[in-house]
Amino acid sequence: MNTIKYRLIFVIAVALVGCASRTITAGHEFDVAKINNIQKGITTSDELAGLLGQPLTKSAQSDGEVLWNYSWKKGTATTTQGSDGPVVTSQGDRKTLEVLIKNGLVENYTYKDDPFWNEQLKGSQ
Repeated sequence: MNTIKYRLIFVIAVALVGCASRTITAGHEFDVAKINNIQKGITTSDELAGLLGQPLTKSAQSDGEVLWNYSWKKGTATTTQGSDGPVVTSQGDRKTLEVLIKNGLVENYTYKDDPFWNEQLKGSQ
């Protein structure tokens, strides 16, 4: 009876060794509720920075326009043992706000909040 018990514990321990998980965040988290306070043609770049903080990136566009990019991503990557080798799966959520500034005023903005999922086979490729 004890032999069966020890074998079962061994099998469970080996199965658990093959699993690993890690949570990763990237970018700067921002308050989505404050996006409703942005008014096209009225909100200044200084007001926007006061509202959401500095963007992750700023990139010059044509005609003196500047694109501000707010981005935040949180995901979990999990590695499991598949029949062909380790399988890495990542899933999570990403928020992106792009704001077009022209002459110091918000001209336009777009907000996206979408989940992501990805699976990759590793090992015997």
